[in-house]
Amino acid sequence: MEIIIMKKLKIIIILIAPLFFTSCIVVDNTPGPRGRDGQAYYGVDYEHRAPYSYWDNNNAIPFNPILGEYYHTRPGIYEFEYFINPHDYFYGTYEVWINRGGPGGSHGEPGYDGMDTYLMLIADPNGFHEHADGYRVNESEPIVIEKKTGEYNYKITIQKGSALTRKAHQPKYLNN
Repeated sequence: MEIIIMKKLKIIIILIAPLFFTSCIVVDNTPGPRGRDGQAYYGVDYEHRAPYSYWDNNNAIPFNPILGEYYHTRPGIYEFEYFINPHDYFYGTYEVWINRGGPGGSHGEPGYDGMDTYLMLIADPNGFHEHADGYRVNESEPIVIEKKTGEYNYKITIQKGSALTRKAHQPKYLNN
């Protein structure tokens, strides 16, 4: 009887042993892939009257851009100018950043995607101004406007100029 029990025990062990060796738990703590970087978009629009002309050195903005339209752009610092009439204009720089995607998590979890960023330059005849209480900034000094929150991730430096004091660029947009 003991021999029969031993034979059955051997058979059971032979059947269970492979399961034991194949069911070992392996912990893979490899981090997942980084999340997608956000995209950057830039456009030009107006509030009261379309600009007389517009120029920038951003290759993503085409000649004769559609005012109010966003264009996919690369992050960087770009120069711009827009004329409000044939003699007076505003000029400066704008800087566009992207929001980076987050690092991958443990166990292969992908990181979070970065938010897209948007910047619409309003080519207003009055330059930069606050709507509240009719506050107006000094036109003879450069103004720096910076925002770094969520989808708004940019920096603009703007100053008033004149065709008599500074040479202008060939415009990308001309109001006909």
